[in-house]
Amino acid sequence: MYDYSAAYPTGMNLYIETAVAVTIMAVFVVMSLAGLKERHRDTAAWHVHFGAAIYGAVFGAIIGFVIVPMRMVLMQGELPPQMMGLSGFGMLALIIALRRGLIGRLPFLGPQVKAYRRASLRRQIENAQKQLDKLTVKVE
Repeated sequence: MYDYSAAYPTGMNLYIETAVAVTIMAVFVVMSLAGLKERHRDTAAWHVHFGAAIYGAVFGAIIGFVIVPMRMVLMQGELPPQMMGLSGFGMLALIIALRRGLIGRLPFLGPQVKAYRRASLRRQIENAQKQLDKLTVKVE
């Protein structure tokens, strides 16, 4: 039987990373269910919520399975900080690329993610308009 502990950093627990990833995905879905109303959607509700689950799962996997282990390895001092710094900048670039719409270009998952992003942007525009109306001085 293969000893996986030799290939995995000490002090890491796969259950923790999985819990982080699932929690982030669940937060995306719950926020989608609670915050995105019919007026924000242009497709079926399940389409938008499934897109939120995909979006949350990708972000959760990156945070849970890449960023959390990087932090643990850095805190334990197993790798030089400069190597971890370069990896950190790579992860930051990946998260920015995902946030800018990289997932939406995937052929099978793209339509759901695009539906979620459209609904989310409509909600953000609506909230921004409400805040702008509160700050606007009414001239009589």
